Amino acid sequence: MIIIAKKDGTCRACGKLVRKREEADFTAELGLAHPEPQCSRAPAVHRPNRRAGRCRCGTWVEAQAGRLRLLEDNGASGGGKHWAVDCAACAGL
Repeated sequence: MIIIAKKDGTCRACGKLVRKREEADFTAELGLAHPEPQCSRAPAVHRPNRRAGRCRCGTWVEAQAGRLRLLEDNGASGGGKHWAVDCAACAGL
C-alpha cells in the first residue's frame, strides 16, 4: 500500500532514508520501503530494531542489532500481533 510517510524512516530493502511526507510502500509485516520496484518488492533486510530484547535462543540483543520478526496469534480471543527480535546467528546475518 502506498502511503505518505508521517516521519522519517529506514527503507526495509536498501536501508536508505525515507523522508517525512515522501511517498512510501508500507505493510505491517514488512515495514516501510521506497515505492520503486527494486525496494517495494525486495525482502525486508533492513527492518530496524529500535529496542533491546531477548532472542528465542536466549541471547540478549541490543537495540539497532539483529532483525525483527512479526509474530501473529490467531487464537480464540481474536489474536494479536507483536514483534520479536532475532540475534545475528538466528537471523542468518
